[in-house]
Amino acid sequence: MEKHQILFHSSDQLTAKKIFDTFQNKATKKFGQNFLFDANINRKIVASGGDLTDKVVMEVGPGPGGITLEILKQPIKKLFVVEVDRRWAEVWRELSELFKGKLEVIEEDALKFNEEEISPQIIISNLPYNISTVLLTKWLENFERYEKLVLMFQKEVADRLYAKPCTKSYGKLSVLTQWKSKVEKVFDLEPGCFTPPPKVKSTIVKFSPKKTTENYKFFSSVLNDAFLHRRKLLTKILQKYSENIEKILQDLGYSRLVRAEEVSVENFQKLVRALADK
Repeated sequence: MEKHQILFHSSDQLTAKKIFDTFQNKATKKFGQNFLFDANINRKIVASGGDLTDKVVMEVGPGPGGITLEILKQPIKKLFVVEVDRRWAEVWRELSELFKGKLEVIEEDALKFNEEEISPQIIISNLPYNISTVLLTKWLENFERYEKLVLMFQKEVADRLYAKPCTKSYGKLSVLTQWKSKVEKVFDLEPGCFTPPPKVKSTIVKFSPKKTTENYKFFSSVLNDAFLHRRKLLTKILQKYSENIEKILQDLGYSRLVRAEEVSVENFQKLVRALADK
């Protein structure tokens, strides 16, 4: 790539729009790219992560760097950007010299990358829609490694993350996420905020991970079965885990006719503990 640092003598001159215009890298549909140039919005997103002083931060898919630049303005220890799009990885390697060792580029698929290699304390990202739930599920198993995550999702997906029982959006992802973290909606974004504009609204969500005692794989397996057929009775679905499933559910205050969508996160934890003891 032709060198462009001479156009930017310091990081203070950089904006996401200038980077986008200088390097002329268009958004690529296959990577789910929708760029956010509004500095005020990016500032609010990063501020949601709280005090970043001396923190190791990770971002997935920086693109032209709207969020990236705001993170780098903070007194962080290090920012690792994971970028699968070679064009943008090259851009950030080229610009990294302006940030005096605070920025490191990892050109890799975030779905395959092992975060333990860099041990980030905080993740802040505008996640590509096409891999957002897969990435979140990947991180959930070891969520306690992180202090905080601030992530952008398609609004419909975000609604599932903090959904309550007996609602249409409540499902396996709701239970897993709320079991492993305190989940907070930060704010919504209209399609017009992005370039190119997506067809849906977006939502910023903040996660404060919790330490949990239940076995993740077993918990996830129970939830898979429980929500696979939402209208089926749990007494039928979960009898393979225990012959006493009806009694276990009754002890939790549910009738034999209860379905997965009616069981709270807290009671799913109690249910999984009871099944694990059988």
